[in-house]
Amino acid sequence: MSLTLEDREAIYDLFSRQNLAYDRREPEMTANMYTEDGVLEIDPGESRVGDPLVMEGRQSIEAYIRRLLDVTGGDYRHWTNSVAIEGDGTRAEAECYIAAWGMNDGAFRLAGRYFDKLQKVNGEWLFEHRRFEGEYINPEIGSST
Repeated sequence: MSLTLEDREAIYDLFSRQNLAYDRREPEMTANMYTEDGVLEIDPGESRVGDPLVMEGRQSIEAYIRRLLDVTGGDYRHWTNSVAIEGDGTRAEAECYIAAWGMNDGAFRLAGRYFDKLQKVNGEWLFEHRRFEGEYINPEIGSST
């Protein structure tokens, strides 16, 4: 069974709610958009030195988001676009572009791509595995991605 229009709309909504929750400094809400054992993987890419970070489970994801907000100041506004989704009624994979700007100074903060595995749990689409691959990260935003 392929994805319905309702499934696609719910997945687009998940992406938007994820951006808003982060931008509103709501790490618990952000983490709750993952399955219980969900994974958030951050690969800063060639623009940064360091190994990818991997957070497993909602508590680990929430703790990482809290630390990230402390380091970056949390004045971001995120945009995702060019979302491509494939899947069926219970699982899906998606890829999209992500960009962020600072609201206090208007500076371009980052650009990259998300690679997502999603799962429908109790009628709700959640991130099962979200991988960020950085293509550009402003060197003035701190040492954490």
